[in-house]
Amino acid sequence: MKLFLNFCGLFLVLLPASTSACPVCRPRVQAAIHGPGYAQQLGMLLLPVGVLLLVGVGVFFAPAIRRRFTFTPAPHD
Repeated sequence: MKLFLNFCGLFLVLLPASTSACPVCRPRVQAAIHGPGYAQQLGMLLLPVGVLLLVGVGVFFAPAIRRRFTFTPAPHD
């Protein structure tokens, strides 16, 4: 576990250095990211997250949902 945490810390330290663009390319990269299709790209990027959240919530609450929609007749005397 400690090795994993050390690796994650090292990754977070090295991540900003590897993701920065050179001064010549940076304006083009920013223009491409924040272009006219930004909202559509962001939506497509976040769509799988929403689907995974819905599936996770559905699996977590499956017994309660099943109980609510399953009809069990009341016992007769």
